[in-house]
Amino acid sequence: MGQDVNPPEQDLEVATGRLLEIVRSFVTTHVSWKPLCTGAVITGQDRMRLYFRSPERDLTYGVDVLISHTGPGLLGALASPAYLANEHLHQPSDDPHCDVIVDCTTY
Repeated sequence: MGQDVNPPEQDLEVATGRLLEIVRSFVTTHVSWKPLCTGAVITGQDRMRLYFRSPERDLTYGVDVLISHTGPGLLGALASPAYLANEHLHQPSDDPHCDVIVDCTTY
């Protein structure tokens, strides 16, 4: 008996749908003290990078997350200026769209 396997196109469609749901959760009336979500991109199987602009610093954060593990706790943390400003989480960036990488794939 064969195992059900989703074709790559279907996996991409599911990931894209989830990415849009996540980005929509950040689309709100901008509050000056909250990070501003400026974009998102699918970076691999079950992975995406969300981009946030800091309200207090001249930085753009690239936040790597697992699409299947993005729940209210992680989304709430990303909306907090203190979480993204924690320099212990920062990694150097080779991405031209952000200054700092924050890896939340194990969140």
